[in-house]
Amino acid sequence: MSATERRLGILAGGGTLPREIADSAAARGWPVAIVAIDGEADTDFGSHPVTVVNWGQIGAMVRALKEARATELVIVGHVHRPELKGLKPDLGLFRYLPQIVRIVAAGGDDSVLRRVVRFFERQGLSVIGPGEAAPEILIGDGALGEARSSPDDRSDIARGFALERALGAYDIGQSVIVSAGRVEAIEGAEGTDRMIARAAGRRRAAGPAPLGVLVKRSKPSQDLRVDMPAIGPATVDAARAAGLAGLAVEAGKVLVADRRETLRRANAARLFIEGVDDGGASAAVRRFDPRSSPVRFRTLGRVTPEAHARDDATKAMAVIDALAPFEAGRAAVVVRNHVLSVEAGGEGVDATLTRAAGLRQWASLTHRRRGIAGVRDAGDVTSAVVTAVAAAGYAGIAIRCGRAGEDALRSVTDTAEAAGLCLLVAEEAASANTRCPPPAATDDIRLFLVAGEHSGDALGGKLVAALRQRLGTRLKLAGVGDAHMAREGFVSDFPMSDVAVMGPLAILRRLPRIVRRVHATVESAVRFDPHAVVIIDSPEFTHPIARRIRKRRPDIPIIDYVSPSVWAWRPGRAHRMRPYVDHILGILPFEPETHVRLGGPPCSYVGHSLIERLDAMRALDPEPLATRLGLDPEKPVVVVLPGSRASEVGRLLPPFGQALHLLLEGGTEPEVIIPCVPHVRALIERGRRTWPLPVHIVEGEEDKVRAFKLASAALAASGTVTLELALAGTPMVVAYRVDPLAAPFLRRMIKAPTTVLANLVLGENAFPELHQEQSTPENLVAALRPLLSDTPERRAQLAALARIPDLMRIESGSPSEAAADIVLDYALGHKKRTT
Repeated sequence: MSATERRLGILAGGGTLPREIADSAAARGWPVAIVAIDGEADTDFGSHPVTVVNWGQIGAMVRALKEARATELVIVGHVHRPELKGLKPDLGLFRYLPQIVRIVAAGGDDSVLRRVVRFFERQGLSVIGPGEAAPEILIGDGALGEARSSPDDRSDIARGFALERALGAYDIGQSVIVSAGRVEAIEGAEGTDRMIARAAGRRRAAGPAPLGVLVKRSKPSQDLRVDMPAIGPATVDAARAAGLAGLAVEAGKVLVADRRETLRRANAARLFIEGVDDGGASAAVRRFDPRSSPVRFRTLGRVTPEAHARDDATKAMAVIDALAPFEAGRAAVVVRNHVLSVEAGGEGVDATLTRAAGLRQWASLTHRRRGIAGVRDAGDVTSAVVTAVAAAGYAGIAIRCGRAGEDALRSVTDTAEAAGLCLLVAEEAASANTRCPPPAATDDIRLFLVAGEHSGDALGGKLVAALRQRLGTRLKLAGVGDAHMAREGFVSDFPMSDVAVMGPLAILRRLPRIVRRVHATVESAVRFDPHAVVIIDSPEFTHPIARRIRKRRPDIPIIDYVSPSVWAWRPGRAHRMRPYVDHILGILPFEPETHVRLGGPPCSYVGHSLIERLDAMRALDPEPLATRLGLDPEKPVVVVLPGSRASEVGRLLPPFGQALHLLLEGGTEPEVIIPCVPHVRALIERGRRTWPLPVHIVEGEEDKVRAFKLASAALAASGTVTLELALAGTPMVVAYRVDPLAAPFLRRMIKAPTTVLANLVLGENAFPELHQEQSTPENLVAALRPLLSDTPERRAQLAALARIPDLMRIESGSPSEAAADIVLDYALGHKKRTT
């Protein structure tokens, strides 16, 4: 579909973003029609056609979009929850009433908005994100203005992201304020600006305080098409008034309204605004389901709670538990599965309840409410708290730690009964479908984790999240990691950058420091006395540590997360690992059999992190990228992937370009897309200047996947990207080149029948690979050309590609959850033997 065939409808709330998006889309040739919500939209829409409708005029809303022949819809702008008395219904409201009832009954914001999207999609509209209609309003990675964050600020930013990740499953607000490591405020249902104002008031009352930062990111379950977080001039003003140093937002997933004015105010106030790449960490987070929680309640008094009250109480307890590592969460108010407010920064239970009383969720079209006030400690349940809960119209109070305060609870039971409130005290019960039952509340599980480079740190971050989901505050961690693990509250013994080096020369330069760090890590592990040690990838760094720990403490289980590539080279390593590794967590499905054959340690396939993204990859629509790049639908698309390291790009980009030249000379003119990482973009830009046809260079995970799905075939460097292509269903030709002096040595070392991971997963060489002197332009184009049309070669690859997702799937859960279960089996077994 060309840009001229696309027609954009905008359902506009308040703020400047609807007008900015309309202007941007119109400038690119999209016809635009705006449907403005009466009482919400508050900007001048200029010459754009506008239809104003009331919240209750659903029929007029749909009719206006259909009359404008809109094909796509952006829903943007801030809105207030509608009051029943303000609705002016038309016949369309009654026509769609069953759907509307299901929408408003969904509870939390995310649930409501997902159903809103489905409603408009049933009307024939494709709901797209604001950033897709106006890419320039997204905040990218890095600093936006003149100011920059300090090391202390970045530490607060990491803690803020860790907290938001911990709350990811609970559909809570998008922002937190962190100052000198202390969580000052957590956004509830009131929104970011009111949260900042609340923190500013408490700061003024408390006197001078460290600067602190506002951290804002999307929720893992959030549909960014209709609920993308945003900042603007008002956010900057509020942050300045609160005395904050700056704002850190999730790169690529937060909008900036009125960018020029926002930057002007930030620069004038010397506030930093920075986009931070959160590593796509949210992909594996599951929405909280109270029915799967091990928490059970006993009731004090004679008021019996209804099922919805128990569900709200269960969620309140889960939120309180998730916040315990951050010294926050003395109280949480949950109404109809929606978290209205959460205590933080010493705010206190009373203030948290008072704040919640002024807030409502979408499902409540009147002021009558149900819900639960959850508190951590029984001592906080005073007569004043009971009175406040009753005045707010909640169903009752749930207490996390009740046994120590039984006497205090007895003193308020009569007051609660008289007000019609239930009192629930939480008790743990093992879940029937939980592989590792939670230990008793007094039992800590100590795990020592060691990652030595960035991909291991990313795996470690997901593993820590899965472990914390199972153990909560009972999980105690130590070891070595980096940003991804830090976001989950992990504190590294030293900066991982001290040992995260690549290449023999870099290793030699840092060898004395690396050796010191190895010995220091062993000493730290022995002092920590863990129930298990997990080493993650980087065998050159982690395996010497494992050997030394085993020598000092042979009783501690050691688990290796990511097998060394024994299936490719140096297979003898498998047998040599047996004395110091108790279990390997393999990320490739053929690795367990490989270790059996080579005499290695026990190995379980826990799944590759890519399979966590499979559903998202399949759901991603590639058409927006095709439209943005102006691709000719009559031409085949070739994706070129010369690698992520400068040395790879330098060796493969020239023959790839020459192969495309031969393809063009043979009468096939493809559209060429090169997805790349930022640090090699300049090298690729220079290298493609001599190519005989235009090239589109894109960055970012989503555009990379869109390019894969658009492509007829790919020219790719050997590596993990072949698995990404396979899961996207993209035929490929794979090439591999190393330094000519190293090539003979590597040929003797490599024992595998193929170096292409996709071939290894299949157990056959379905995808052609051209190594070293074989990777000539002539050979490359000979392998590529048949994949661009309906040929036996293409059909054979497509059949092979269809098998790979099933070969890589695991039985249930995510890879990090499967890994966590095995780690806990060993840790709990060791704990049982030693107590």
